[in-house]
Order: sequence, then structure tokens, then C-alpha cells
Amino acid sequence: MIISTSDLTAVLLCGGKGQRLKPLTDAQPKPLVRLNGRPLLDYLLRYLAAVGIPRFVLCTGYKAEAIEQFIRDSFDSTWNITCVNSGDVSMTDRLLDARTRVTGPALICYGDTLANVDLAALRACHQSSGALATLTIYPLQSPFGIVSVDATRRVTQFVEKPWLPYWINIGFLLCEPQALDSLEAGSDMVAFLSSLAAAGALHAYEHRGQHLTVNTEKDLAEAESQMVEFFTLLDGYST
Repeated sequence: MIISTSDLTAVLLCGGKGQRLKPLTDAQPKPLVRLNGRPLLDYLLRYLAAVGIPRFVLCTGYKAEAIEQFIRDSFDSTWNITCVNSGDVSMTDRLLDARTRVTGPALICYGDTLANVDLAALRACHQSSGALATLTIYPLQSPFGIVSVDATRRVTQFVEKPWLPYWINIGFLLCEPQALDSLEAGSDMVAFLSSLAAAGALHAYEHRGQHLTVNTEKDLAEAESQMVEFFTLLDGYST
């Protein structure tokens, strides 16, 4: 069976203030912070387009005009990109404002996260589960070294930044229209996902490839060091 992504609309959440990245985000929104000379949002849009997404809705808020100008300057009329400025509201309110621009299934992504998610595999997982929504999850890595001791407090092992037996939400949330119908004004993403989970309508797709996020300047430096490796995985992508 051929798995297509041509009916999907990517909804990118790009409205946050990026408080932990100040002062970089004093003059620009977080999705426009540059990694090796290019805005993070540029990489995300081109990656999603290269793997088959034809339509994009950008949910903006903080410094929305900067994102709108970036889209006008960087993408021609062949790109189907719409910006929806909701101001200073929650993620779910942004999704509600964008809802009328999405006629079929949606892929909801965080505008500050890159991951080389296999969208065909995600779609296949979603379809086989029968769920209304499928969330992409990623193994949690400890930011610290872990020390093991015995009963006498003798150190028996030291493991630098191990992978932990937990998973984190990295977005790439594939939603059927019925899932979006359960959005509530004034709510938040945790409540939205929790309501789907409580109804038995939320499935998970495990991603073990590349995952880059930029929450602090340390994250930014680490992400820049991994960009070349990340995009060698994308055939036809030209930097």
C-alpha cells in the first residue's frame, strides 16, 4: 500500500515568545532564530515540503509581522503558505483560529523543533491504530551524568547523559478533523492531548532518528553542530 502525505496540511505553531532564548528573541520570534545562517523555520518548511506536505498554516503571535515578512521574502507563489496571527493566546486558541484553513487531516508541529520524522511511517502507524490523533514521541536523554552506588556508597558506575526509560512529546501530531473538533477555547495543549488520551483516541509513534530543539543558547550551539548530519538524511535538500 502506498502511503501519501499529499492530503495533509502542516500547522506550525510559531507564536511563542521564546523567553529562555532572550536576548536573541528580543528582536525576532523564536522560529526565525538562525542555525548556521538560516532561520529554523526555513529548515522546517523545506523539510516538510521535501517529504510531501503541500500546504502550510503558520500560527503566529509574537512578532508575527517578522514571520510574515520572512515568508514573503523567502518563498514564491508556488508555496501554499498562510499565516494566521492570533496575538498572545494559548496554543489551542491558535489552532482554533487556524481550524477553518484546514479541511482534512493536519500535521501539527512546533515551529522551533526539527526532526527527520518518517511521515509515511507515521501515517501508516496512525492509520493502523484507528486513533483520531497520533503523537510523535522521542526517548528522553538525561542532561546529566548518572552515578550508581552500592549499599556502602561506593561508586559502581558512571554513565554520561544516558537515555532514560521515558518518552517526550516532540509534536508531529497527526490529527483527523474529528480530533481538531474537540479543541476548546481558552484551554492548552496538555488538556487537548489529555482529553484525546482519556477517550482512547490518542496513539503514539516512536521516533528514534534526529531531533533538534532550541530552547536555550546551549541548545542552539548543540543544534548547529548537528545540522549537517541532520540534512544529509534528506535527499535533494540543498543548503
